[in-house]
Amino acid sequence: MNIVLLHGLYMNALVMQPLKLKLEKLGYSTHVLNFSTVTIDTDLLFKSIDDALSPDQPNALIGHSLGGLIIQKYLAARQPTLDTVSHVVTLGSPMQGAAIVRAIDELGMSGILGDAKEFGLEPHDNQWHFPQKLGCIAGNMAWGVMPLIFGFDISSDGTVSVAETQIPGMSDHIETNNTHLTLLYSDEVANQIDHFLSNDKFAIKKAG
Repeated sequence: MNIVLLHGLYMNALVMQPLKLKLEKLGYSTHVLNFSTVTIDTDLLFKSIDDALSPDQPNALIGHSLGGLIIQKYLAARQPTLDTVSHVVTLGSPMQGAAIVRAIDELGMSGILGDAKEFGLEPHDNQWHFPQKLGCIAGNMAWGVMPLIFGFDISSDGTVSVAETQIPGMSDHIETNNTHLTLLYSDEVANQIDHFLSNDKFAIKKAG
């Protein structure tokens, strides 16, 4: 299977390299896309995804944070068949939008988000209605700005709450002991992706 990976807000392709290497060791071919996340050229980005898809084997799309929301927009625009794209996995993606973005708006700093706001970063009702199987992976180690703003009662990865990573219509959801960033460095996350791509669901975590 071929996997196309999209990074998150304020990041670039380099941050996805650890996950890329882990997935390649598991037998996948991979492509990591690099793009600006504040001045997003949708036509160019979507063409880059088109070009990264393999015509000879099934494809999966994996997005970290904003990358997951971009994938949803891509599917809506291109409507690929299951033969072309069979699975999508999101890592810490605020599929219902992120409360932290609303806080940024209230501080009058929404300009720092650039074009990224157009991809669903603000809190909104969302659902998955695509044929592709969707697996959502959340982190629950609240190291970041979110607990400083909203307190530690909300389970989060420090940037996105666990609840924000869930969306009606998804095939499966799992929490992992990661921060927003360490989702990309985790052996567990790579193994859960592998399990989902083969079984349409995540592996059950053992107690303890």
